[in-house]
Amino acid sequence: MRAQEKEKKESRQAAIEEIHNVIPCIGRDEEMPALINSTLEKLWFFTDEAFLNLDLEPYKEEPMEDE
Repeated sequence: MRAQEKEKKESRQAAIEEIHNVIPCIGRDEEMPALINSTLEKLWFFTDEAFLNLDLEPYKEEPMEDE
C-alpha cells in the first residue's frame, strides 16, 4: 500500500510541478497568472485520493489547419 500512496503523491506533485514549468511560457497574458495561481492553490489542498479521482487527461495540441 505504501508504494501506491507514494505513486499517488507523485502524480499530484507531478501535476503541480508541470504547471510551475509552464509559467515562463505564458508571456504577457494578463489572465493566466490568476488562473495558474488558483489552480495551484486548489491542487495543494486536494488529497492525493481526490486528485486521482479527477477526470484529467494530458493536453493534446490541436492539428494545424492547412491554409
